[in-house]
Amino acid sequence: MNTIKDQDLSKNQLLVKNIVEHAIDQANFTIKNLSKRPTVAMLMECENCLTDFMPVVKFIADDHIEYAPIYDQMCAAIDAVQMGEDLVEIEFA
Repeated sequence: MNTIKDQDLSKNQLLVKNIVEHAIDQANFTIKNLSKRPTVAMLMECENCLTDFMPVVKFIADDHIEYAPIYDQMCAAIDAVQMGEDLVEIEFA
């Protein structure tokens, strides 16, 4: 029996994982750039990146609890950016 494309769970799981990995990669890229060059422009870029990807990761974490720690790390990162604290890269758990 053939599966319906949208119901192929292995492909959906891989897509979800790839989306989360991309969000982490982009967030870590801006965190590294901010660490190298702590300017107001880089601070704003890091904050923009995190606020763009956080809702996506939150939607995923709501259905896939294994991604909730990543969302929590993003929340901690945005708090650190807004408070001027040291940033830690987001780890894929």
